[in-house]
Amino acid sequence: VVPLPTLRGGTRLVPRDSILFLQADGDYVRVICDEERFLMRGRVSDLAERWRPHGFVQVHRGYVANLRRAVEVRPRLNGTATLAFPDGREIPVARRKVAALRKELGT
Repeated sequence: VVPLPTLRGGTRLVPRDSILFLQADGDYVRVICDEERFLMRGRVSDLAERWRPHGFVQVHRGYVANLRRAVEVRPRLNGTATLAFPDGREIPVARRKVAALRKELGT
């Protein structure tokens, strides 16, 4: 369970394995879960560093993926890729992150 500080000063307890990915939104981070979304103050790069031992990897300057929940890496013609999740959502993978992601996944 991850404590996520809410914008109202409270703390929401979210099972880490329910989180699909994090998305930067200005000074905030959108936490995208199976059933819900949360908005919290912070930076995706900080969360990527703290949550790395739990399978989270920054795949784009604005996205951190839970690799334990990703189901497919889909290459694009321009050297980038997208990372797909079980519910059909996709997030971009930056060109400079594709090789490191493949290495991380062992492919």
